[in-house]
This record gives sequence, structure tokens and C-alpha cells, in this order.
Amino acid sequence: MMKTFEEKQVDIQGGVVLKGTLTISTTGQGKSPAVLILPGTGKADRDGNINQNKLQFNLYRDLSEQIAAWGFITLRYDKRGTGESEGKHIETGMWDLVNDAQKAVQFLKEHPDVDENHIIVLGHSEGATLGTALAVREEIQGLILLSGGGEKIQEAMERQRELSYQELESKKGFLGWMFRTFHLKNKSEQKTKKWMDKVMTSDKDVIKAQLFVPFPAKWMREHLAYNVLEDLKKIDCPVLAITGSADYQADAEKLERVEKSVSGQVKVVEIENMDHMLKQSPPVSILKLKKAYIKNRHNPLHPELIKHVRDWLQNYR
Repeated sequence: MMKTFEEKQVDIQGGVVLKGTLTISTTGQGKSPAVLILPGTGKADRDGNINQNKLQFNLYRDLSEQIAAWGFITLRYDKRGTGESEGKHIETGMWDLVNDAQKAVQFLKEHPDVDENHIIVLGHSEGATLGTALAVREEIQGLILLSGGGEKIQEAMERQRELSYQELESKKGFLGWMFRTFHLKNKSEQKTKKWMDKVMTSDKDVIKAQLFVPFPAKWMREHLAYNVLEDLKKIDCPVLAITGSADYQADAEKLERVEKSVSGQVKVVEIENMDHMLKQSPPVSILKLKKAYIKNRHNPLHPELIKHVRDWLQNYR
């Protein structure tokens, strides 16, 4: 792909100073439509990399450059406490993230190169939930939900645990025998319930988990209290929702909820053999997802994803 854009480092003034990258097409004239990219859960930076673990995925950089090549301005930024941004990630709640995203939209609306009447928000994974919350609190002209539309966090956690249990129960050999014989599913669920009760009854931003590892209790409480389905019903801007059939972290079946809930124009797409990292991948064991992500990290974005996003965005050119 020929490079037809330039990158500028920017500061977004919110509750804390967020460091971001504005990618601007060098082929356009006048003001351009803009796409804000909201990342998924965890400490990945604006490019989608977890540098402290040396995991270089470049997911959001790839998305940004691809969209910029179509003549859009894109903005991606380091979340609170990640990359070069201020703040403490572990103390950040869901609504802090929504407020930061709203400040980023307002930054774009005030930028001299941006057409303030053509701003689209693209959320991936947790970013799809944040984008949904944002879309009913700030006027935008389009919303793209990748790998996460229409599913509550509690549903996602329960589904992922159940998939793990099913694989463990079906395993041959000693591990499978031990899991079945000692009813480890029931014990695990009891332990999870006890932990979640502790999180929900706490009023602290951070509590200690096993081995005294800090846990973002405020973030979890706010996610569990948020009903993404109710906000979907309030959205009237055009929506594109895409999830892959090989995605175990998001549920492609929940795309039906998006289609039924959004009052405006909506398109939902399930892409065959696309995983949570938006790469082409056959179905793999949920217990080996991290290894699969690392193995595929240098692969390009799924070509069907690129096609659907490009075709949908043409309405804004």
C-alpha cells in the first residue's frame, strides 16, 4: 500500500492529558471526514501493542493507515496510564474511558482539517461498548463496532468460561479426568462468584486479587452496571457491526441484537474465519488463543473486513 498520509502527534485535553496520533491523508483537499479508533481492553497502546510484554500487534496502526489511505483523517490515542498518556490505568473506570473518548471526538470537531459533520467512531472489542455509550452522549455521524457489538460484559465472561469448561471436560488423559472427577467446573464457578461478590460490594477503585495482584474493581463494577442493549436502542446514526466466526472473545450471534435494536441504518456482518484480532484464522482451542494471536500477529487484516469497512465508509466521501 502506497503511503499517502502523514502522522502528527497530538495532545487531547481531558481528565488527564492523552497522547495521540492524527493520521492525515496527503491526497485530499479541504476538510476531510474523520474516524476515531477506540481500542479494546487492557494496556495496549495506540498502535495495539503491549510493549512491556513485547507483544507487537500493530492492530490499530494497521487500521488507521488503511482508513487514512481512503482519504480519511484518523485519530488513535494511548488510554489513561498506557503508552505516553497521563493517569493510572488500574484506577480507570469505564466511564473515565467514555469521557476520554468524548474529549477525543470534540478534539476532532475543533480540528481545522476535519469536517465536523462527518465524524465516525470505530470501536474494537471493549471499544465497541465504549463507542455505543459514546454515540448516545455525543453527536457523531457513524459507528463501527468490531468484535464486540451487542454483548454485555457479564455475558461475555460467562460464555468464555463455559467454552473453557467444555474443552477441559472433553480432554483426554489426566487433565480431563481430573477436571471431571473432582467437579472442577463447579468449584471454579463458586470461586468466581465469591470473587465477583467481593468486587461488587467494594467501593474502592482497586482491590487485591490472589497473590496481591491489583484488580480494577471500579472498571469492572461500572461495566457490569452498564446495559449496552439499552443504549443501542437510542442510537440513530448509521451503524456497521462486524464479528468473526473464529472469534471466541466476542459472539457473532449477538450481531442480531444490534440489527434489531438500532433505530437508524444498520448493517451486520459475520466474517468466516476471522478471529478477535481481525486476522484470518481457522477456529482454535480457546485455551490456546494467546499462542494463536502471537503466531498470527504479523498477518494482514482480514481482506473481507477491509472490503466491508471500505464500502461502508464510502458514504462519507
